[in-house]
Amino acid sequence: MEYRILGPLEARRDGAVVEISGTRQTTVLALLLVEANRIVPVDRLVDGVWNEAPPATSRSQIHICISSLRRQLSGGRDLVDTCAPGYRLRVDEGELDLHSFEAHVVAAHAAVADGVPRRAVGELRSALSLWRGPALAGVGSQLLRRVAAALDEKRLAVHEECLELELAHGLGAPHELVSELAVLVAAHPRRERLLALLMTALYRVGRQAEALEEYRKARARFVGDLGIEPGEELSGLYQRILVHDPALSRPAEPRPSPVRSRGPRRLPADIVDFTGRRRSLERLMEVSEPRDGTAVPTVVVTGRGGVGKTTLAVHAAHRLAPDFPDGQLFARLSHDGVPEDPHDILGRFLRAYGFADQDVPDGREERAETYRDLMADRRALVVLDDVVSESQVFPLLPGTPLCRVVVTSRQPLAGLPAAVRVRLTPFTEGSALELAGRIAGRARIDADHDAAVALNEACGYLPLALRLAAARLASHPHWTVADMIARLDSGSSWLDDLEDQTGVHLAYAGLTEEARRLFRLLPLVEAADFASWVGAPLLDVGVARSEALLDELADADLVVVRPHADGTRYWVPGWILGYARRRQAEEGEESLRKAFERLLGALLHLSEKAHRVQGGHHLQLAGNGASRWELPGSLSERLIADSAGWYTRERSWVLTAVRQATSAGFAEHAWGLAMCTVTFAESPTRQGRRPALPM
Repeated sequence: MEYRILGPLEARRDGAVVEISGTRQTTVLALLLVEANRIVPVDRLVDGVWNEAPPATSRSQIHICISSLRRQLSGGRDLVDTCAPGYRLRVDEGELDLHSFEAHVVAAHAAVADGVPRRAVGELRSALSLWRGPALAGVGSQLLRRVAAALDEKRLAVHEECLELELAHGLGAPHELVSELAVLVAAHPRRERLLALLMTALYRVGRQAEALEEYRKARARFVGDLGIEPGEELSGLYQRILVHDPALSRPAEPRPSPVRSRGPRRLPADIVDFTGRRRSLERLMEVSEPRDGTAVPTVVVTGRGGVGKTTLAVHAAHRLAPDFPDGQLFARLSHDGVPEDPHDILGRFLRAYGFADQDVPDGREERAETYRDLMADRRALVVLDDVVSESQVFPLLPGTPLCRVVVTSRQPLAGLPAAVRVRLTPFTEGSALELAGRIAGRARIDADHDAAVALNEACGYLPLALRLAAARLASHPHWTVADMIARLDSGSSWLDDLEDQTGVHLAYAGLTEEARRLFRLLPLVEAADFASWVGAPLLDVGVARSEALLDELADADLVVVRPHADGTRYWVPGWILGYARRRQAEEGEESLRKAFERLLGALLHLSEKAHRVQGGHHLQLAGNGASRWELPGSLSERLIADSAGWYTRERSWVLTAVRQATSAGFAEHAWGLAMCTVTFAESPTRQGRRPALPM
């Protein structure tokens, strides 16, 4: 396939134009091409097709458009992948004119760095030759017009750069440069850089008066239309032309091409709002030579998906880069949970150091040996991201202590020797508020501190979740922080992106069936946190089994362990709880209802025992018709030994459970739980305050 967006949108197969039927399909294809090989969320496709007023069926219609595009573009192979939260169009090298344009520009900049302006101009002229008119001409979407305007601006900037190089180094025919610049200035009369180039070109061909006249006309436009004088560069050039500055007459001499000795620079871009992690960053920066002086120093950064492992590793790598002048390599070792083969990564690394395809060995062992030999005398930094297993890492380790390796993984990688191990945990409250303020605006976060703290809690203090939530706030300036929390609780579609990037679906899929059932049932527990016995009534199993399953969920980062003086308690961040609710369809209504009844029965059983320990009166008929689910006697006795303390801990949950039971039709459970609270309401001296009765 061939795709062209630097002009009217066009798709070709084997040289023949592929007709794209329908305005919506054309818009969707254009959006996929602009982000070729990257996931485009469905929400963005909806915005692109319908602007600010999508119909209720917009997402379904997008799916229909994608199906139509798959048929029209297929040619025997499916080119559009479904990847949460949207779709990705796969485009090979050389198939999209935008990619070719960008590749020529990159090559031109490399030629400039090498001191070869003639080669740079050739690359820029090749880049400009790909354009057939304004980008995406004829596509009417507001979103795409903004994208097209940015592409057109990039084209103009490249054209300016090309003309400036030709003029500076005497590479173009002078009179042709004047004509080309005159056309551009007429089309962009307020662009001072173009005006300066035109004035210089006119002066070079002996047309000093015309050069001065161009300035006078430009100044009249600026003053008359905008009320401002031309910039210093333009006015300074005018003065230099008036006095016949000799430097204006001579193009610069091309400097000799230096020998390029630097290694590849393959690190991803750093982020400008890196927040917190001071101690973890210090540990990464402090990696020193190993004691025996022969092993490659390796740092292993572990933690759950979305906790910021890659962000930390890349930030540290950029700070370490000056110490490793022979190159910085980066490779991601898994995609959507599927591990990458080190054989392929080794090929990429060798090609990064200049190996031609025919010189890269075929076998993995040969590639690893060639790689180690290549790195033997180099000081290079290697970042291996999202590693699945130790076996992926070993072939990619250089054989010299001059290099450094930074590994990130969701797994502990205990079998990998490491000079430093860093286990990342979710943010502290301070770091979470700081990140939200940097993205959404400090004043906005400070204006409702309590809601901001609640948002942190709902996001589980997970940096990725906080970043996405704050970015959502920033893009909706009319929302309050409380509005954001409401959308989080209601299962907003942007959560699909969060779940995909954190791998929560992979963690869920990796659980045992019993642990998956418990995870699906946890939304029934509407408590801030809960004790380890809670899983027992939910699944109708023993308490020991409940604890083991909760530990399995904690190991998968689907629940958070909160140590407590009275025993371990567990907490589920709001966005993970939302994912669990969406999985409840697998459980079935009857199963959910029975689990909830058992949970209410266990809570009522404990409440009644606490009521009696507290010295409460006989409850008579209250809740007599409710089923009970009794915990082992020794456990229940221990839990309510301090009945007032137990009630203080669980009060909010008990009151919520009364409302839940009422809504679900468990009136006897609701009545029994409500009456048990009376004893504690009547004992203010024992609790220090009188709790409110459920309404």
